[in-house]
Amino acid sequence: MLETSKDLLYLVIAFAVLWLTVFFCWAMYYVISMLRNMSKITISVREKLELVDKILKLVKEKLEKGSNHMAVLADSAIKLVGFFMEKQKKTSAKKKK
Repeated sequence: MLETSKDLLYLVIAFAVLWLTVFFCWAMYYVISMLRNMSKITISVREKLELVDKILKLVKEKLEKGSNHMAVLADSAIKLVGFFMEKQKKTSAKKKK
């Protein structure tokens, strides 16, 4: 089997290449699994950001609609106060006569 030292060298080199190949396959497996996990994390973060964006848009719409309603209510309140002030002036003018 081993006739010369050259044969022993080839055998040692063959085992070294075999173990180097096993190491690279093992390292590639872990790198690929880490990249897959990073991809899942990125997708999760993207979904969360989209959810936050939707919530912020909803809040913005609610505030815009609410401010429109508040403007209508404020105008109505001003008109109502003006009406009561005019009515009060008329009643006070009638009382003076």
